[in-house]
Amino acid sequence: MKDQPPYKKDLRLIGGGHSHVTVIKQLGMKPIAGIRVTLISHDTHTPYSGMLPGLIAGHYNFEDCHIDLRKLCQWAGIQFIRSEVMHLDPITKKIICHHYPSLRYDLLSINTGSQPALNKIKGANQYGHAVKPVKQFLHDWHQWLEKTTSPTDPQHIVVVGGGAAGVEILLAMYFKLHQRTTIKARFTLISADQQILATHNQRVRNFFQDHMHSLDITIIHNKHVISIDENQLTFNDNSILNYDFVAWAISAGAQSWPQESGLRCDNSGFIQVDQYLRSISHPDIFAVGDSAAFTPTPLPKAGVYAVRQGPILAKNLCAALQQRTLKPFKPQQHFLSLLTTGGRHAVASKGALFTSGKWVWYWKNHIDRAFMTRFNPAPMVLSKKIKNDENNIMRCGGCGAKVGSGILEQVLSQLDIPSSHDVVSLQKDDAAIINPPIGKQWLQSVDFFRSFIDDPYLLGQIAAIHSLGDIYAMGGTPHSALVTAIIPYGDQPIMQETLLHLMQGVMKTLTEESTALIGGHSGEGPELAVGLTVNGILKPGSALTKSGLKPGDSLILTKPIGSGVLLAANMAAQCRGDWLDQALKYLLQSNRPAAEIFRAYAVQSCTDITGFGLLGHLQEMLLASNCSASITLDAVPLMDGAEWCNAQGVQSSLFSANKQAIRCQQYTGQHPAYALLFDPQTAGGLLAGVSAEQADDCIQALKETGYTAAKIGVVSAQNTDTLITFIEH
Repeated sequence: MKDQPPYKKDLRLIGGGHSHVTVIKQLGMKPIAGIRVTLISHDTHTPYSGMLPGLIAGHYNFEDCHIDLRKLCQWAGIQFIRSEVMHLDPITKKIICHHYPSLRYDLLSINTGSQPALNKIKGANQYGHAVKPVKQFLHDWHQWLEKTTSPTDPQHIVVVGGGAAGVEILLAMYFKLHQRTTIKARFTLISADQQILATHNQRVRNFFQDHMHSLDITIIHNKHVISIDENQLTFNDNSILNYDFVAWAISAGAQSWPQESGLRCDNSGFIQVDQYLRSISHPDIFAVGDSAAFTPTPLPKAGVYAVRQGPILAKNLCAALQQRTLKPFKPQQHFLSLLTTGGRHAVASKGALFTSGKWVWYWKNHIDRAFMTRFNPAPMVLSKKIKNDENNIMRCGGCGAKVGSGILEQVLSQLDIPSSHDVVSLQKDDAAIINPPIGKQWLQSVDFFRSFIDDPYLLGQIAAIHSLGDIYAMGGTPHSALVTAIIPYGDQPIMQETLLHLMQGVMKTLTEESTALIGGHSGEGPELAVGLTVNGILKPGSALTKSGLKPGDSLILTKPIGSGVLLAANMAAQCRGDWLDQALKYLLQSNRPAAEIFRAYAVQSCTDITGFGLLGHLQEMLLASNCSASITLDAVPLMDGAEWCNAQGVQSSLFSANKQAIRCQQYTGQHPAYALLFDPQTAGGLLAGVSAEQADDCIQALKETGYTAAKIGVVSAQNTDTLITFIEH
């Protein structure tokens, strides 16, 4: 029996903008029975635009003003896919992504924002720094600050764009340079209009004009930049201006793919939507925020509208899925505007009203932090109670639980499965026939686990890397594999896509590792799960066994540890998205190059660090080799966030069993790395004994290949009292 109703439809959200984070929160609090919700975002963190100037000025840190999308989605029970959308096929209802399999949808919402319209200026795509996407701008700005620590001449910083974004960002950069750095700089603001802040009242414009004049900031009015090169800006009157750093805060430009996909857009490329925030050409697609052109009344590209569209969008997506009446979005004619002046001072206006002062900044700060708190999963209470009669349907067991042949055939027809000269290709027979290579020994291993991430494509890749680790740890070469996949029951299109993405992930790894797929089994189950039986070949007498350690060997570990506690924290929606992103990179790192390097350095003993943790697998090696070892705790590489998660009491379910299984070791200290030695690893690195004379060269070779390799200890003669001793420094 299932814990939740089977999925019937797919709701896909493209982009992690202000409207979509509200939708995610609403659907987390009140999920819709039978609807699989997915967020597709290029970035794990989405910035809150209202706090960006404060981040640039130094009033906030990164976490203060970025919403952790991966963490929020995990809390809400929403699938998170990190990818960039390249195209849409509204006829087949397919989303084409960058380096990711296509995704189907029943209902779609787009909230990808906008970016400065750089195509209007010759050279702008090559020179200068657009304020959006925010992540890239912050990277470029910080990189420039680091390179310009002690210039001999004053630097010239130019901001192109006289709207709110340009004014606030210029003043934030001014404050940063004059208050918190030693860089000398002069500033220029370029406005294409006769006045700055054209959409604000005259008192606001006068205030900022006078304020910038008092700071000796130059304002150029009524000029358009027509081109830029490495050192100069050229205006429409052919005058030029030299610069050292240029920020583009010009009018908003649209992404090209919506219009290229056939969605009806305005002259600037923004998706035209009706009063219900629904595409006027495709009623199964919604668009909000800067991505959209609101056809009833044109709206400025301001974050306040995206925030206020969020609740209406959430209601209308639910109504569309349940075939209920949609609710119109009614934009306010006047809204509160809060603009910062660089320091802890701000201006407030609404219509003709105006006020300013430090108190306005603290008022704005309170509003902004309250908004961010809404999307921090920690204090939230999640309700997952879904009533649906389909939840009580009893699905068959045994062979009755196999995935249907129609789904299986559709999936297999879309997979590019290369042939192998050692395998007799009999796709319709009951088993594969293999001709073992002459003069080789046969290696075989099996791994199987429940899904630890809601992305089947990633899961397939990592599962294959994890399973092949045993072959590489033995010094073998992978030959072939069989896959066992368990797919949650749902409507056929959803099951088919899930299985396809899982198998495409598996095939991506197997192809990269030159390993043939020769068969498998698929079935229904309450949750996604996958396993591989892997075969490998080995020259007789060349196996890297656990019994080959020798006193004096250096213990070298190729990857950091901590994936178990990070994945456990992620399941509880307590793992930061950037920590998990980094952990996934390690999980996706093949052990093949490391195995080849260990071979080149005549290693005799090796193992891969997986479910029993670093100490569990080291203990197996020491007992098999009749040796002992000392571990330097400071030398053990740890994944970012692992110490923090462990300190919060987060542990993998296998942690306690791993700790109880370790014997002949004595440690009473409090080193933060110690507990993580028991942490079970998924797709962990290799641990090998390398002769002391070659250890440094071996580590250097591993690092040059991309591994976070480290010497973590030394093998010694057997000590019957203490198998493993620990050194803190």
